[in-house]
Formats: sequence, structure tokens, C-alpha cells
Amino acid sequence: MARDGPASPIACHLGGVTADARMTAPVAVYVVCDALGRAAYLFMQHGSYQLVPVDDQPLLGSGAVILYRGVQRSRAFRFLRVIHGNLGASGRRVWRSYVRTQLRMLSDSELSFNTIHDRAARSETTHIRDRSWLSDDIAKTEGLDLAGDGLAATLWSAVHQSFALARWVAERKFGPHFVAGRTPIGNIRLTTFFAGEHEVRIIDPDLVEFFEAHGCQVERPVLSVDRRGRAVGRKR
Repeated sequence: MARDGPASPIACHLGGVTADARMTAPVAVYVVCDALGRAAYLFMQHGSYQLVPVDDQPLLGSGAVILYRGVQRSRAFRFLRVIHGNLGASGRRVWRSYVRTQLRMLSDSELSFNTIHDRAARSETTHIRDRSWLSDDIAKTEGLDLAGDGLAATLWSAVHQSFALARWVAERKFGPHFVAGRTPIGNIRLTTFFAGEHEVRIIDPDLVEFFEAHGCQVERPVLSVDRRGRAVGRKR
């Protein structure tokens, strides 16, 4: 449809690494009609796709997506803040290893698809390489010590948290307490439509700005390390 013209392009990002070691992912977004004839956004990324109701993503025209996260009845939602300018030498080494990991995973479409689904554990995903933990293997080869380095482990845990591109998933399925935040289009990685509820993960936690919370509050612990090298979080 995109080649023939009926699908209208909204965004197209090639992805890459910037001079200040920031990573963005390739993603394309089109306006299409779903099976019921309703307007929807089609997100495409390395074999993964999402069909998202237009009303759930009103910021796409400005280059941002809205992320929704349900927290059931929890009174707080905690999400890491890195603050790159405050990282010491060891923290910068961890971040560079992390960027190399993301770059390697996104450098090949098949590898990208398999790494974003390596933690999928649902009946719908048993015919793909789910539960392989492939991304962990890549992270270790790129220098991330996920077992012994608290900084690396905390960052890795944060970027494997799942968000949804559709509000109903957070509000009704994983609610009733939920939060919403915005992030640039190039900061997301998509699981494919059948593998979850409009599920995405993010690349850079600092590029997520939460602006709405229902029944809970957002806490952004700042990533730091104590004298023993253990990751600790300070509220901000």
C-alpha cells in the first residue's frame, strides 16, 4: 500500500548513533484503515508492526509517540532517569557498551526482530524465537556486565520494561492505575502486533517525559553508584 500510494506516510526514521552517543531506531509510520474501516496508524520496524488507533497517538505529527503503562493498583510508578551529563567514567563506559548493544541488535532486521521478542512468553509467540534471551548474550559480548555491574543491570532492567501505544491496554487491562508519557518516535522498539497489547520498549530512558498519572504518582530515581559499585536510585 505504501508503494502504491494508498497508505499516507506520517514519519520515517532511519535510526543511528549521534556524536554524543545517543541511539535512535529505524521506524516508519503510515495512516491506513484497519479491518473495520477505521483510521489507524501502522508502525513498521524490522518485521514488527503495530496497528494503533489514531486517537491514541495525537502527537505523531510533532514527531512524538505517547507511551501508556498500567500499574494495576500500585500508588507509584518508578522509571529510571540516567542524566548522561552526571555519569562518571565508569558510567560512560556502561552507556557506550549499551549503545553498542542496541546498535548491533538494530543493524540487522532478523536480529532486531529476534532480540525484541526474546522475552516474549505467550502462546501466540511459541513459533518465533521467544524466551531465547538473545539480547542478553549480545549485551555481554559488548561489555555489559549484567550480573556484576549494578549500573548495567539497572539500565538493562529499565529498558526491558514494556509500554503500550494504545491507552486501553494500560487503562483497562493493566489498570486501573496508569501513566502516560511522550517520547520521540525514534526512541521505541516494537514487538509485533500478535505478540502483545501494542507493546513497545524504549531505548533511552531520559527521552521519556511523563505528563499524566491516574491513581498513582511517577517517581524517577536517578541512576548512580555507591562506593561499593552498587546501583542506587535517588528520587528526582
